[in-house]
Amino acid sequence: MITIPLSTEDLTRVRLAPSPLWETITSFGVLVHRSRNTVHSPWVSRVRRTLPGTDLDPLLAAMCVWRACPDFLTPPPDASVAGFDEELERLRATPAEVVFEEVELLVREEKVAFGLQPGQERMLGIYLNDPEGSLRRLVDTLNRYHELAISPYWPRMREHLEGDTIRRGQALALGGVEALLSGLSPKVCYVGGTIELEKPHDVVVDPAGRGITLVPCVFVWPKVDVLVEPGYQPTLAYPPRGAANLWISSSPASNGTALGAALGERRASVLKCLLPAPTTTTELSQQLGLAPAAVSAHLSRLKAASLVEPHRSGRKVYYRLSFAGESLLEVFGETG
Repeated sequence: MITIPLSTEDLTRVRLAPSPLWETITSFGVLVHRSRNTVHSPWVSRVRRTLPGTDLDPLLAAMCVWRACPDFLTPPPDASVAGFDEELERLRATPAEVVFEEVELLVREEKVAFGLQPGQERMLGIYLNDPEGSLRRLVDTLNRYHELAISPYWPRMREHLEGDTIRRGQALALGGVEALLSGLSPKVCYVGGTIELEKPHDVVVDPAGRGITLVPCVFVWPKVDVLVEPGYQPTLAYPPRGAANLWISSSPASNGTALGAALGERRASVLKCLLPAPTTTTELSQQLGLAPAAVSAHLSRLKAASLVEPHRSGRKVYYRLSFAGESLLEVFGETG
């Protein structure tokens, strides 16, 4: 069990920060260690067709242990960072001694707890023998991998993450920190000012007034990842709802549901797609395989019926279910 007691000062410093670097690192973990029986299988199949011939050895060496990776790979996201390039430069600036210390700690802990395989120790040893050069090669490899595996899907992923951030912000505004933290994942419990996470080891983390960063992360599913080492701000990565919808390119065939009979199948599909998180017209168009104009027309009808509500964030408009919309889905048994 990992326990994180939050003081009043910590509770004022809880923030949400999506991270393309976290997505890139965790996606490689899915590709290498958890590619089977996962909601990301469609993505895995597509990406594996694009990677042959790409040298990924530095990244594979850093992530050869499926249970963990060195913490410097996933530092707490900086809210001011605009994108992957900025995060990559921040990673490139990691001091060589930090690389050495964290890899050495990983090797030592794995040996004691699980027994490190000779091949894994040999790969991690690359970072111990030449931390500065190894980090440089790792950054270059991450850049190539991100371009092939994440960039083609990033616009859609970003909209999904932004929608989840809006949803969590609503929970915070309406129900306070307790509503925000208790709804992150079944693996996360928040009671009496303390976060508890189901983990096989016991650790108590004191944020010491630094707060905690929450990272919505598509590829962390179905786990919850935490960064609790003393040199970092406590960070918790959780899976946003509806991540499986990211890899659906077209709408499923009509199954003649009662909701479809009441609203029309396509309008019912639009309404159900808003259940996981607030979504833009463009995202709905991609998910359902409908023209944006058609989706916009359906949303206008649903809005007129008070079943959906628009919410503007910058230049984008997200649509979310109203209370009446959620109630309607519940009445028709469409909330599973």
